[in-house]
Amino acid sequence: MTSWNGGMARMTAPPRVTVTKLLRGCPLGLPGDYSQQLRVLEATLGLLEQNAPVDTVYLEENGKAG
Repeated sequence: MTSWNGGMARMTAPPRVTVTKLLRGCPLGLPGDYSQQLRVLEATLGLLEQNAPVDTVYLEENGKAG
């Protein structure tokens, strides 16, 4: 799971989760920013290599273009 809202993600207790500082509605990255989307997706899918549960992973991705 990936989310922009760490509090809500923790409430659902998923076995693996990444949290970003991205805008609401853009949990995988900004529209058109394919490199950001790929980074978030690879980090999130990379958690599948670890035995669950995994501590929440906070990514440095933010909602600023550039």
